[in-house]
Amino acid sequence: MTSIKVVFFASLKDGVGMSDCIIDADLPISIAELKAVLADHLDNGQILLKDGVQSSVDFEFTRDSDLVTAGVREVAFFPPVTGG
Repeated sequence: MTSIKVVFFASLKDGVGMSDCIIDADLPISIAELKAVLADHLDNGQILLKDGVQSSVDFEFTRDSDLVTAGVREVAFFPPVTGG
């Protein structure tokens, strides 16, 4: 198990009731799998499973199929960005 810092922004931060957390996970783990783990372990974590939730690993945008591997310092989640 490896400890991963997870950060939540904007409405996701409000939804889960915290700005960040540390979670232990077996690596490698996909972003989609990490979302599922967080959904099971956080109050209102299901919000992370909604369509359009974006993610980044160490400040690089990722897709749900991308992997979190050893050496990753931070995974961040943020709501869909809308233009206007």
